[in-house]
Amino acid sequence: MGVIDQDTKVVQELQELKQKVSHLEDLLTEQANKKEKPGVVRTFLDAVVSLLFGLFIVGPVAVVVIGVLMVAASWLGLDSW
Repeated sequence: MGVIDQDTKVVQELQELKQKVSHLEDLLTEQANKKEKPGVVRTFLDAVVSLLFGLFIVGPVAVVVIGVLMVAASWLGLDSW
């Protein structure tokens, strides 16, 4: 009878775990439904941050890379630049 008792306990624990997982799924679904669309201010701030990132990070890096390529081309004697 020891094996049957263990099986019963395992089944009960699995049922409790299933209930907990179901509760977590409900909470996650509820949380996902609560998320709001970004407002106008948030969208504007994201656009400004993206613009500043492009100006101060991507722009200078692109200039440096193009400059290095031009110097390398001049060293190799390529006139296509």
